[in-house]
Amino acid sequence: MIFDELENLAHYKGIHKHLDCAIDYLLTHDVNDYDSGRYEIDGEKVFLFVQENELCSDTTDEFEFHHHYLDLHLLLAGHEIIQYGAKVKKISKPYDKKKDIGFVTCDQLYLLYLDKQNFAAFLPNEPHQPNRFAAKGDTVKKCVVKVLLND
Repeated sequence: MIFDELENLAHYKGIHKHLDCAIDYLLTHDVNDYDSGRYEIDGEKVFLFVQENELCSDTTDEFEFHHHYLDLHLLLAGHEIIQYGAKVKKISKPYDKKKDIGFVTCDQLYLLYLDKQNFAAFLPNEPHQPNRFAAKGDTVKKCVVKVLLND
């Protein structure tokens, strides 16, 4: 998991060629004015979603994970908490290969407060719980970049 200020995004180049592609795109395109939807950057290797999400304040120990894609979250408007899960207890919903998503429950969680100044990146198999209420509004506009790391 990576959690840092957006001004440091370029420092993460060199980890993987597809992540480099995503970073270059974000540094040269202003996604703030994008409408909700999917945008291809490099086919199925790198693409992004712009979403307007309602935040959830319910308590749950269920976290999503992906086997193939890194998720890079950055907010365009609003405030959000993303929880990072550790010490997986059990699989709550089996992994769906077609959608590259599964769900687990975790014993530990770590809160990450997202605003327009920072970003969070979750590597494959790292449990995370996006769209959590941050007590500063009920909705967010966000960009989630999907970066293929494991073919």
